[in-house]
Amino acid sequence: MRPSAPLALLLALSTACSTPAPPAAPPPSGAEAARAALTAEVTALSSKAEALLRAQDELVWKSWTEGAPADLAGTYAGTEAWLTPAAIGSVARLRLAAAAPLDRRALAHLHAYLVTEWLAQNTAELSEAVAKLEETLTLGSGGQERPYRSLESLLAGERSALRRKALYEAATEPVTRLSTLLAQRRSRTEALLGELGIAPAELIVELRDLPLDQMLELADEVLDRTQAPFTLALTRLSWTELQLPVERVTRADIPRLFRLQGLDGSFPRAEIYARAAGTLEGIGVDLAAMKNVTVDLRDTPGKNPRGLVLGVVVPSDVRLSLLPVGGARDQRETLHQMGHVLHDALTRGGRWELAKLGNRTVAEAWSFLIEDLALDPLWLEWVAGLSGDAQAGWRTSASAQRLFLLRRAAGKVLFNAAARAPGADVKALYAAVMGRVYGFPMTAADDARAELDREEFLASADYVEGFLLASELGLALRGRFGPAWWQTRAAGGWIRGFLAPGTAVSAEELARSLGVERIGVEALLASLPTTLGGPPAVAAEHSDAGPPAPAVDAGPVPDGGFLPDAGEPRPSPGIDAGSSLPARAGRAPSGL
Repeated sequence: MRPSAPLALLLALSTACSTPAPPAAPPPSGAEAARAALTAEVTALSSKAEALLRAQDELVWKSWTEGAPADLAGTYAGTEAWLTPAAIGSVARLRLAAAAPLDRRALAHLHAYLVTEWLAQNTAELSEAVAKLEETLTLGSGGQERPYRSLESLLAGERSALRRKALYEAATEPVTRLSTLLAQRRSRTEALLGELGIAPAELIVELRDLPLDQMLELADEVLDRTQAPFTLALTRLSWTELQLPVERVTRADIPRLFRLQGLDGSFPRAEIYARAAGTLEGIGVDLAAMKNVTVDLRDTPGKNPRGLVLGVVVPSDVRLSLLPVGGARDQRETLHQMGHVLHDALTRGGRWELAKLGNRTVAEAWSFLIEDLALDPLWLEWVAGLSGDAQAGWRTSASAQRLFLLRRAAGKVLFNAAARAPGADVKALYAAVMGRVYGFPMTAADDARAELDREEFLASADYVEGFLLASELGLALRGRFGPAWWQTRAAGGWIRGFLAPGTAVSAEELARSLGVERIGVEALLASLPTTLGGPPAVAAEHSDAGPPAPAVDAGPVPDGGFLPDAGEPRPSPGIDAGSSLPARAGRAPSGL
């Protein structure tokens, strides 16, 4: 029988009164209180950094798409109160104390961002002086001056080898002036690192997310293993593009030697975006239906013609700006931007530090993978209608250019690492390494360019690793889904699993999940056209089904309304923080 309501209430009160109160929680120890205070401080720092980057991204987007002035300097007002060496030290201490691997990685990303931002702000005057000098430097005299910045395009368009040499050597004087400022900024950066108590080698490893010895080993392997196909390409192109024997090729000839065909008839302006977006639809990614992706194709006054992918909040607000002009080069660049859209829009990580910050090698690898469809024989034939001799010529020239840029990046890694040694003969090192890269001896005019190729933190290592990882991804996709993997929705599902973690996964970790023990050159060599000394790309498949995508509990994939996307952090002005380019809008300068 149930007791009456009054009796039940009395029983409850009696029970409550007879039960002793739980003992009070002991006050936190001094260590626990200090840890809580440190966590709160770093959490506040992270929020401020996120807000700063978001404000900057909004300004960049408006400037890029509308030509509006972008006062990025104004966004730093008040940051001197929190962007300090003490704050950087707090993040470093909390990272050391963090137990969870993802916590440590997120804090490492935040730490690297704060360090490079602080360095940039404290070298801002020198960076501004470098930018102004680059804008005002000219070549020639007597009313024949031309902007120094146009040197590469001038060399590419000049048919006379003698005039190319004259142009190149005329640039030596402005290069020397520019090098003086660059050296001052580099020295200032090294001194500032000393104030932070951070060794340059330590920051290099943190930014590159790869041990230094592995960077050097990989760069050396690239130069060694690609020597034969590069020599073949150099010999052939010297005749077809320059009408010169290879023995007479100099660095002044490089822009013309590796210029790309336009092929405007096969890549009309009106088809550039449609073909790229249609390629993503083949793997089940419909940009038009993705609520987290904004595509700006307007041809408006003041719009920057270069492609831009900007994640303002990763992955919920990803923006793509394009202004197609037509031609094979434009198609390739548009595909590259699509790779960045994939990486940012399909990231599923919850922490902004693991989506917007961190090393961007993996993001570049996915972008190179999609970009390289413009070299794929099936894609060229089925999508662009390009076949026969026209296709073969395009694939040869584009592959040769990519191989050269890869070798050049590898050379910069080796040169910059060696040049950091105390008492190093920088010009002698430059001549030796770059002579190996280019395949011919360097001249005094070449040696004068050494400072232009100096990198504080070996950013070129990201390019090397990213491009080689892209070759591994392509090989795995073709092995698992066939040579036309880009027409297979199953391939899209496989790709989504790898994209979900964002920057929480390093390039090495992604390679291991593919079943690759270490990133190397084999997959690249297998993908080279026969004209560059490799087997046909279509034939270079895995013999097995390839590894499955990693198990990622990402839940159902809606029509684009995923996590917040912010792209990648803008590299600090003048600080080669690496592939964390927020606006992936073109290639690094050649250093000519």
